[in-house]
Amino acid sequence: MTIDKSQSLREADAFLGWRMVRIGFLANFLTSAVTLATFGNFVDPVSEAFGVSRSTTSQGMAIAFLVTGLAGPFVGAMLDRGRARSMMAAGSVLAGTGLILLSRATEFWQIAILFCGLVGLGSALFGLLPSMALVTHWFVRQRGLAIGVSAAGLTIAAGVAPAIADFLIDLYGWRMAVLAFGLVTIGIGLPVFGGFVIGRPEAIGQRPDGDDVPVQSDLAMEHGDAEAVLETRELVRDPKLWILSLGFGLILTSPLVLTPIIVPFGTDLGLSSRQASAFFLAMMPFSLLGKLVIGKLADVAPIKPAMALVVFGNVFIWFVFYLEPNFHAFLAAGALYGIGIGGAAPLQGVAVARIFGRSNFGRVSGLGGLVAVVVITSAMVLFQFLYSATGHYQLGFIVQASLVIVGGVLIAVLPIPAAKGNAA
Repeated sequence: MTIDKSQSLREADAFLGWRMVRIGFLANFLTSAVTLATFGNFVDPVSEAFGVSRSTTSQGMAIAFLVTGLAGPFVGAMLDRGRARSMMAAGSVLAGTGLILLSRATEFWQIAILFCGLVGLGSALFGLLPSMALVTHWFVRQRGLAIGVSAAGLTIAAGVAPAIADFLIDLYGWRMAVLAFGLVTIGIGLPVFGGFVIGRPEAIGQRPDGDDVPVQSDLAMEHGDAEAVLETRELVRDPKLWILSLGFGLILTSPLVLTPIIVPFGTDLGLSSRQASAFFLAMMPFSLLGKLVIGKLADVAPIKPAMALVVFGNVFIWFVFYLEPNFHAFLAAGALYGIGIGGAAPLQGVAVARIFGRSNFGRVSGLGGLVAVVVITSAMVLFQFLYSATGHYQLGFIVQASLVIVGGVLIAVLPIPAAKGNAA
């Protein structure tokens, strides 16, 4: 890989890993802002504009997520080959263009194709998996903290983007709001990703964590090699990949089912759209705390007790929603949920890297994403089906709590290599 431009960024051998973390933060912010975080704000206005039901429009998020997951193996392979820069830049253009075209759609089928196709695929090329892989390649000893900081972009977007979307929709209508999000995605993503992403520290003569000597990952130590690169067929045959993916997939059904329905559920409780969106504002600081604290602990302490906290927070939110809380309980639940979900991303990234090593991280995450996306998409579709069949959310809440518990059990029985002699 030729890195002529990157050589100019070397800045007298200054470690650029934390710059990649900031880029990962931006990537996570953008992908969440244009998809999951604001999807609920557009459900009602789009449904009304095209005369379709709320449940029909809500299926768009599940289909877009399916597209993202199906792209995972390709995205992962590109990342392991060090192609993060060109891929992330192209993804921002693709997603932004999809949103701009979507703002001009005249038929509902056009909305479906543009959002599920262009926007979904584009976000897959620059979103969570690319940003997590980018950070993983640049860090070993501080990986949990670095992933936590990068993933904080998801949290900030969840807290800020719905309020921005609501403001733009009220002031200019949903079409202008979508157009604005598309222009921002291209205007910020393209120059940042295309100009500053460096896929691996070795590409500019640096090493993970800024160390002067090679740092062995847990997998590399097992193989007695500084960089143990496994064949894809070896990864596919490893049951740990599928158990890990299924476990985290079940746990992550929680935020991906919950986020699009927060605003509609809140309005059903009698709250205004802005009051319902305040859930994300209550969640945001505690989710940030969870990402940073749990991410840091993952670098030095056992993973599984932290996973238990994540599982508890995700089960508890569904229990509170089942009881149909008032506004204050609604916000309190958001705060506690933030702690529970905040640590999921850094724990997942650390677990994958501990078991399979950073050189295999992209492919493992991409392959495992096929399992996770089927599980999560099925959960999203099932939730909407239960809502349509019963006319209320309660049965879906019970199912969601059960899925998270099963995912936690799978992670609990999986052996995860320890950091610095700690038991996992």
